Amino acid sequence: MDSSESSKPKKLQRISQACDLCHRRSIRCRPSIENAPQQCQNCYDFGVDCTYNRPSRRRRNPSVAAQTSPPNALPLPQPGASVVSPVSDNAKSQQSNPPSTYSTNASTYSTNASNSAGTPGGQPDFSGAFLAVREGRKDDLQDVGWRSFALASQSTIEQLMELYIEIVYPIWPLFHVPSLREKIQQRQYLTDRGFFATIMAACALSAARVRDGAISEKQRYVASPEKASEIFFAAAQDAIGKDFSTATGLGSMRACGILAITAIQYGQIRTMHEYLGKYMTLRAMLQCHDERNWPSDCTLIEREERRRLYWAMYTFDIYTAVVFDGLMWSQETHSNVRYPVEVNDEDLTAEPASPTDDNCWLRGWNFTTDLYRMLEHSVKRMRRNKALHNGHSPVTHLLLSDDIPDMQVMDNVLGAYYQLPARFRALGAPTAGDRSQILFGFQAANIQTTLQLVRMTLFSTDLNNDVDQKSHIADQALSTFHSIAPQYLLGISTPLVYHLGRIGRILASVMEGLLCEQSYQRVRNLLVSMADLLEGLESGLQPTAGASKGLRTQIEKIDRYMHNQRQIFSSVAQQSPAIAPGGGTITTVVRPSQANGLTQQSMSTLGLATPLDEFQLPMDLVNGEAWPWPFEFGAGGGQMPMTMGFQGG
Repeated sequence: MDSSESSKPKKLQRISQACDLCHRRSIRCRPSIENAPQQCQNCYDFGVDCTYNRPSRRRRNPSVAAQTSPPNALPLPQPGASVVSPVSDNAKSQQSNPPSTYSTNASTYSTNASNSAGTPGGQPDFSGAFLAVREGRKDDLQDVGWRSFALASQSTIEQLMELYIEIVYPIWPLFHVPSLREKIQQRQYLTDRGFFATIMAACALSAARVRDGAISEKQRYVASPEKASEIFFAAAQDAIGKDFSTATGLGSMRACGILAITAIQYGQIRTMHEYLGKYMTLRAMLQCHDERNWPSDCTLIEREERRRLYWAMYTFDIYTAVVFDGLMWSQETHSNVRYPVEVNDEDLTAEPASPTDDNCWLRGWNFTTDLYRMLEHSVKRMRRNKALHNGHSPVTHLLLSDDIPDMQVMDNVLGAYYQLPARFRALGAPTAGDRSQILFGFQAANIQTTLQLVRMTLFSTDLNNDVDQKSHIADQALSTFHSIAPQYLLGISTPLVYHLGRIGRILASVMEGLLCEQSYQRVRNLLVSMADLLEGLESGLQPTAGASKGLRTQIEKIDRYMHNQRQIFSSVAQQSPAIAPGGGTITTVVRPSQANGLTQQSMSTLGLATPLDEFQLPMDLVNGEAWPWPFEFGAGGGQMPMTMGFQGG
């Protein structure tokens, strides 16, 4: 070849379709002299990938389109797949992995967020901000903002997730801990949208529990505005989004479940229902109630995480239905999901020979699930017994039998409880030191609180319980809670307060009915006991702050009223004793006008003759609005206002 011909510049072919960068910037797309046909000149100058990912506006046969593709275009990607374009030798020298564009799949941000192509100095572009800004990807900027926040908060995320493992995981073991730590160390939450949402939600829950006093003095955590639970909550909300059509895998579903738990921590009951409903929607869309529908390539660890999530949210669903008198989304008879295998996370490397292990704390966790399954059927029985107002006869009585008395059901529940290994029934487990002992202590505490919820629910099925029976059931529950180490109660946190809500409603119903001096004193002492328990829990619990003080104030109001009535009856008795013919004292009936609001009652009431004489307190002292219950949360449908910034002092 002639040397003169070899020195001539090569004739570059004209590009028939602009690349993505040139199209967005509305600039001419021409082949690169230095790196054709891999990049156009503009992409080469900017140091970015030259991609053709946008859909073509032309309607043509796919085979024809493939034949007429420009020489420097890559094959069209499959839906949800990432596109990798060739890079120059200079770019390859600045990175260890080939760059990739943002995936259209909602479950991922990108296939490689640590891409450093085109970044000044070859620094990794973890947030994706460089490519999004340089290429004008406005739709990505919101995600870039949250990833940048997560990148700047790496140490906080690591600390909050360790606190999750310490104080939340024993009740909500939604992760395989060794895998979780490895993924956080590798910062996989920056590349997987669903995992990002899960981590943000878990950080929100941990931060809320820490703020509410769930950690011991030995655990160090310094709160600051940028570590606020609500920031992580907002990040998780935004990552989940509204379009579930592309949601796959475990991430978004697990994030919704954790957000529902976090919302109850805030006292945001409507928000709790919102994310519980979103979790149930995803569960139904992905058919997660049947293991046969799970992905065929599901690993052992992911399968166990799915089982834990399924049954954890089942218990949460039943819990909310009981505590808030709501609807149940779940039915255990419709489930085809096994219990999690009772093996510690560190040993979960191969399918265990036995699905149960008395020495594994998950044995107690699975038993708690058993209790909620019993509770599900108890709630159904209770609601079948309610009077119907639609004029139709109850069909359930034709199909289902309630032959077993409620007391027998509770005896069966207790029989199963006493068959547990002793360590799951010991409430004196240490709250510090050996991690395995702490896990067992959490299980024992959670089992006991759930047992009391079952007991109170079964008790509610009988509408004819008298004052003594109601007082006895409340006394049993409060005594149990007082016997549990405070650190475990704080670990269970706000959901425990809603357990107390059922006790409060029982005691309130007693106060509204007919009382005698003896029953009044018993209920009063139970209310004081409840105030003591709340005082130990509410030191940091924002939704319940001041509840114990308000309850004590209400008790003092009733005490003053009772004292005034005793003085009134004592003075009346001294002034007008009535002697019946033949001897003996006549019992004088005092009308409401004489007794300052008391209904018909005898002269001997309030200890003047016998402590068994009945009286009734005025409704303005004991109705629902009179009690400062921490679990009602006032107006707005049970929604506590969330504290936001930029508010005046």
